[in-house]
Amino acid sequence: MGRIEKEEFIIGSISLLANKLSQIGDVIFPDITFKQWFLLIVIEKMGKAEKNINDIAECMGTTRQNIKKMVSLLEPKGYVSISKSQQDARALKVQLTEKTYSYFKDNSVHAAQETNKLFEMFTSEELDDFVFKLQKLSQSVELYQKRNDKDE
Repeated sequence: MGRIEKEEFIIGSISLLANKLSQIGDVIFPDITFKQWFLLIVIEKMGKAEKNINDIAECMGTTRQNIKKMVSLLEPKGYVSISKSQQDARALKVQLTEKTYSYFKDNSVHAAQETNKLFEMFTSEELDDFVFKLQKLSQSVELYQKRNDKDE
């Protein structure tokens, strides 16, 4: 397999794995989808500062419209509250609710068990290497995007 074929294989594999992981996650997590769960995790990891839809979209590498749609589906379920930002009247602030934190607590053991099953074929060293390579690919994607933004 030549370099181009390897690069195409990597891109295709990541795309297919993303879909499969989403399907697995949808079975693991009750009440919400894997993508919704991931969004909630990302919002939590963003820290205590006020988070608006634009900030979340940037952090997730997606569009404002996509995030607005996702949080709009989570709000009636009680996982987030959406309100006008105190800092910017044009922005919508998104806050996690107590229901979200309870959900994380109630499902963390089960999620960890399922994750362990998924990665049981990997040694600790292989996981370290995999993390390193994913971080390197992420840096490469960011550099690619910066170059393209500069060219436009």
